[in-house]
Amino acid sequence: MIRQRYTEADVSDISPRATQLGKEILANSGNYGAYPPPSLEQIIMFPGYDGGMEWGGSAADPDGILYVNVNEIPWFYQLVPTFNSDGSLLTNGERNYRANCASCHGIDRKGDDQGAFPSLENIADRLSPEVVMQFIVNGGGRMPAFDRLPEARRQAIIDFLFDRENTQQLQSGNQSKTMDPHQQKIPVDDPEIEPYVFRGFQRWYDEEGYPAIKPPWGTLNAVDLNTGTIKWKVPLGEFNELTERGIPITGTENYGGPVVTAGGLIFIGATMDRKFRAFDKDTGEMLWQAELPLDGNATPSTYMADGKQYVVISAGGAKMNPPYGGTIVAFALP
Repeated sequence: MIRQRYTEADVSDISPRATQLGKEILANSGNYGAYPPPSLEQIIMFPGYDGGMEWGGSAADPDGILYVNVNEIPWFYQLVPTFNSDGSLLTNGERNYRANCASCHGIDRKGDDQGAFPSLENIADRLSPEVVMQFIVNGGGRMPAFDRLPEARRQAIIDFLFDRENTQQLQSGNQSKTMDPHQQKIPVDDPEIEPYVFRGFQRWYDEEGYPAIKPPWGTLNAVDLNTGTIKWKVPLGEFNELTERGIPITGTENYGGPVVTAGGLIFIGATMDRKFRAFDKDTGEMLWQAELPLDGNATPSTYMADGKQYVVISAGGAKMNPPYGGTIVAFALP
């Protein structure tokens, strides 16, 4: 159903440049499959953090056929130090940032490649230190609250982000106050900060921004549970610009599962192209598709009303592509 390890045969072939760079990176990276051990070496992790199978789950019918969508996207895994190459310690603020923030926002503060974790570069041009502190304390969106961190640690992160590590200011209600530099001060060589931390969630993309692996990148699969075999497998999702270049449909990264009906249809959104699709459950042939207002990163439901069957999906674009919103879209079956 899904490749279990990235090999040279899996290097992307969508362009000569993608193939060249893929081979170079493969030759200079560790490659341990799905569960690499911690290492300071850049390791290719495949399957990646987000599948194979994803949280959207699967659908099954009484005939013993399981329908499931999967991702085939390579990621990088690596530890980075909280000290400089010469052995000297990073600043207190940068160490706290790496220990608490970099896994999502990146060591370079550029965020992730899908926009789920925003860039913190030049944060002072967009937000005040007080607003950022509120996000750190209370969380927001996919970010958890970091109120467990001592106040001085949170302030050290603020000072690092706003390039003012020699200034200690905290927000109290609507009033700012200068903190005594000796109050709650965390030593630069704080033993609670590990010497090595996670580099962050990084998909491996080529220079054009596509997954650095030979397609398909996302598929819908029918698994015969009676025999343990794959009944059929088809690409799920499309990049129109690649199709127009003559590249066969690649599938896209996908989040949100399928639903199967007694009438022999599989309905699924999940893809990066804002489409909602129906497939023949016996053959995998796509029978119908419709445009959604946003990506349908959810598992659809089906219901009856006044003797008519409907299928409904939440289209919020919440996982991969901005903009984000909240729309429930229902379709009536013929």
